[in-house]
Amino acid sequence: MSYLLEQYWGWMLVAGILGLLVGWIVTQTERHVRWVAGWLHGALWLFAIGIVVAVLKLLPGRAGLWLETALLLFAAYLVGCWLSAWIRSMLAADAAISTTGSQPGTRAAATDAAGVGSRPLVMEQPTGPLDNLKLISGVGHKNEAVLHELGIYRFSQIAQWTEPQVHWIEHYFSFPGRVEREDWRGQARILAQGIETEFAKRVRLGEVDTSED
Repeated sequence: MSYLLEQYWGWMLVAGILGLLVGWIVTQTERHVRWVAGWLHGALWLFAIGIVVAVLKLLPGRAGLWLETALLLFAAYLVGCWLSAWIRSMLAADAAISTTGSQPGTRAAATDAAGVGSRPLVMEQPTGPLDNLKLISGVGHKNEAVLHELGIYRFSQIAQWTEPQVHWIEHYFSFPGRVEREDWRGQARILAQGIETEFAKRVRLGEVDTSED
């Protein structure tokens, strides 16, 4: 193995850089993150099997050499993917802090949230009318304003939150468990389809006032 490291360190460097680039590109959206996670799950199993075959020397001669070389290059590629994903998560956390740091108390909330779950994907402010997020029971004037500051304007964004993203939001707002308890995602899924929930209907009819929170 040390012989391979000496001979192929340049190719390992190339594989690592390729992993950095690919990891950086494919982690831009949650859909691609899920796809990569599923692909890597199977790839890691194959990698583990390859390690066993290499250690036990089940492939003799040139075939065994090719296997060990492929394992080294793939390991370098995986390290590159992981490193780029880690860098992107750190940049996202810093962006959350710098975006909200000028408001009282929000810097501490962003700092706490940075270590819990993962920040939801953001979008540029749409040019058309924004969704009325206050139609979600539990989202009032203040919470809607903060969601807008986080780049969340649509019911569809909330409907697509993953569990780690829900945890991030709950800790960012300093109300752990509330998003799940009030079922923001479930309400958002219905509203995103153009269907009124009972709460939204009551708001439209003026039967209830949206909260200040």
